[in-house]
Amino acid sequence: MNKHNYHNLEQFYIYPQYIDTYPFKKHLHNIEAIVKTNPTDFFTLNPKTYYFFKMQLCGHPQKTSLVELRKRIVTNDPLKLYCRICKWLINSGITYEQLAKLYSVNNEKPLSDIHYRHHPVIFTCPDCGDDTPYKEMRWVLDHLKKGGSFKKHCKGKCNSVGMKYSALVPLWDENRNKVSIFAVPANDDNLYHRKWYFLCAVCDKPIDTPTTVYNAAINIPRCIRHKIKSGTSFAEMAIFFSFTRCLSAFPYIELNHRYKYYRHREFDIFVNVTCHDSHHFFAVEVDGIHHRNTADKDEEKNQYAAKNMIHLERVRDVELVNINLENFNNLIQRKSRDKTELNQIITELLNRFLRWLSTLNMEKEQFQELKVAIIEEIQHVDVIRDEKAIWKQLNHLGKKLLKDDPKLKPIFEQLREDVRRELGDFITVTEQDIKRPFVCSKCGNTWEQYVKAVVANFRNSKRKATGCPTCANKNKELNAKLKKEAFTLRKVGVTQKKIAETLGKHPTTISSWLKKFETF
Repeated sequence: MNKHNYHNLEQFYIYPQYIDTYPFKKHLHNIEAIVKTNPTDFFTLNPKTYYFFKMQLCGHPQKTSLVELRKRIVTNDPLKLYCRICKWLINSGITYEQLAKLYSVNNEKPLSDIHYRHHPVIFTCPDCGDDTPYKEMRWVLDHLKKGGSFKKHCKGKCNSVGMKYSALVPLWDENRNKVSIFAVPANDDNLYHRKWYFLCAVCDKPIDTPTTVYNAAINIPRCIRHKIKSGTSFAEMAIFFSFTRCLSAFPYIELNHRYKYYRHREFDIFVNVTCHDSHHFFAVEVDGIHHRNTADKDEEKNQYAAKNMIHLERVRDVELVNINLENFNNLIQRKSRDKTELNQIITELLNRFLRWLSTLNMEKEQFQELKVAIIEEIQHVDVIRDEKAIWKQLNHLGKKLLKDDPKLKPIFEQLREDVRRELGDFITVTEQDIKRPFVCSKCGNTWEQYVKAVVANFRNSKRKATGCPTCANKNKELNAKLKKEAFTLRKVGVTQKKIAETLGKHPTTISSWLKKFETF
């Protein structure tokens, strides 16, 4: 090499013997190739042979010749004074530092050797630290060019069920699921199809039946002991809880849940305020989705309230937004079924109750102490924090318990053992809002059914059917198998009575099967 022609380029040369002194990282630059390619003496270089040099504008290694490097510097073309990777990024809005931060140390090739389209790459999410593999770099770069966050492309914790539904983290049963909630990708299969085990949000005990993540997020997992009873929504319970918490200490206020009038008619929440020996009434109706078909009854209740000087407020389900009630304006229309929205609704109801109290002819001191209690409750309304207390406040009994009816003892004893032990004190004969697990006393098979349906079947059956679908000839596969056996036995001359005894069926049933057989 003619040192007089190229000595000024020595400042860009990378000496392999001093490689540790350069700010080059193994996963970003091909240090091994630099050490193997570059001689230890700059003045022994062949001008036309390619070696590694630091590029003038970015300082990153790039393989080029002395001739080509000098040509680039002389022409002063910025595009040619960057390394190959930086040249990609010039007009992209992405800096090399940003890309280097995302490029995982677990990649097989250093960043300097990666092609924009043809090489698989692994990115490290800056938010959660997990690695995400991609077939090509360009898919992520195109997104980042638009100012987007890598979080959208992360397939680690950022895209996990735990990050998407943080409220389910303390309810996730990791022992039975055998995987962390942060290790489960939030894809369609894991969210909507595959079923997982959760802990009860009320008692923290494991729930026997698995469910989907989506269902758990919408309904909040609860064990069979704490599932909501029909007719009592969580919204209704939460509103009653706040009213009770701030008003129950006052002797001149009477609170009722499901206040009855006209025998079977009722108000969901009913407040009776005694003032100067007179009674004033404030009621709240929580209208669920079933009120789509009860507009006439709702209007009758509105008229009854107006006629009897009852101040009535209605909280309407999101599905009722287009169903209007004539001459009634005391409405709070829900915009979603999100539980956190209840905080605003309860606050508004308490404010309306306070304004209603101000219209009564109450003693000033009496009103002030009520006002202080209500304002304090408004400041502390939080249905998520108080969820356990809300669930535990109401326990609707009053009906005949299944365990107390001696004639229904066979049905009660068929309830699964843990259900009898934990729920026997409140499972009623007419319960029909939750399917309970039963174990057949005859065949040992398990099934789930409403208690009311099993009881009705037992009472109406001449042979006191236990409700087991297998024993009741509702299992098609078993019936088909037994029919074949009956036909076979009949062919070899076995009597109908003997076939019935062998198969454990009534002779009448065997007779009906064989009549069909004899027609062939």
